[in-house]
Amino acid sequence: MALPKLVTPEFETVIPSTKEPIKFRPFLVKEEKVLYMALESGEPKDMKNAILSILDSCIITPDIDVNSFATFDVEYLFLKLRSKSVGEIIKVNLKHRNKTSCEHETEYKLNLDKIQVKFNDDHKDMVQLDNKIGVKMKMPSLDNVLSIQGDMNIDNIFELIKHSIVYVFDEENVYDDFTKEELQDFIENISQEQFNKIQSFFDTAPKLCEDITWTCKECNETETIRLEGLQSFFM
Repeated sequence: MALPKLVTPEFETVIPSTKEPIKFRPFLVKEEKVLYMALESGEPKDMKNAILSILDSCIITPDIDVNSFATFDVEYLFLKLRSKSVGEIIKVNLKHRNKTSCEHETEYKLNLDKIQVKFNDDHKDMVQLDNKIGVKMKMPSLDNVLSIQGDMNIDNIFELIKHSIVYVFDEENVYDDFTKEELQDFIENISQEQFNKIQSFFDTAPKLCEDITWTCKECNETETIRLEGLQSFFM
């Protein structure tokens, strides 16, 4: 005789970048096992694959491509998923960022349901490089970000920009049919001022973050820190 199937609850949230509502279920033991295996490996790509695989399995809304999500979408949705699967309260150990005389770590209980993606009013996806020419930008996916190896040197910044330019436009035309070589040449021939305009697109990008104020139990000093990015919430 077949065993009865347990009823899995459903929850609803929105994709931060598009405000599109989606439904999801908590992850199950088989999916939690995938996550723990990725954590044990310590490899960023294993974590990326595990997170995207779990999101893909747990999002119930049809025709959702998790691989197209911006990084902050992935981080926010996985945080929501973790909250409904394991519990909304996590414990993080906080220590002083600037004070070296006290090395005490203070346990802080953080409510994941209160954490939101912070949007910057200065963030624009249309970047005007001069009076005639501009670029349409998009946020890189998690796959784009993790495909870049090593520190953010100039070569890696170029790669991230190439992943993020949707098209180039001027007063008369939109140029969206170009080769990687043509795009590389275009980027290499912009001025420093124009490069900074593109860089501001990333600097003002939406971020999963939370400012928390805590008091050290050892020295009684109060400090405010910002937790930013998925890794900060699982310290």
